[in-house]
Amino acid sequence: MRKTSFKKDFINYCLYNYEFKDHTAVWILNFIKSHPLITHNISFTNSQLDRKLRIAESRTNRPTLMFEKGGTVTANGETIFHELNLNKTDELYVEFIFAKNDLRYNQAKSEELMKNDEILLEDIEELESLIDEALVSKDKERFFELTDELQKLNDKRG
Repeated sequence: MRKTSFKKDFINYCLYNYEFKDHTAVWILNFIKSHPLITHNISFTNSQLDRKLRIAESRTNRPTLMFEKGGTVTANGETIFHELNLNKTDELYVEFIFAKNDLRYNQAKSEELMKNDEILLEDIEELESLIDEALVSKDKERFFELTDELQKLNDKRG
């Protein structure tokens, strides 16, 4: 299971070190960090995800909150809250926009990439073991199912 403590720590860092024009951003960040399912499923690095939340600090002159899902974009905090609350297990890309480069944000993204790669490697090793079992038991259907899954993971890894 993915550790979420570094994600919560980073959200706390943002809450204590940055100011947001719209206080709804603070409310949403507190909501995210207080719900383990949501925190578990957020990513600071995977911009390929369908659900995206952008949060900008006040000095950027950009909208504080922007949420995008399936081509629909909203800045309405209440709508964003309901989307997060109703879909706690869906993956969510969270992007912070700061006026200046933030080393801690870069560190959080790097740490997440390393953790994701470790998890991916563990998943690949587990699948390889299951594929071996399918070969030994001569279960063709299971073998093809698992090798397809392995290919998907290897594609993710690049």
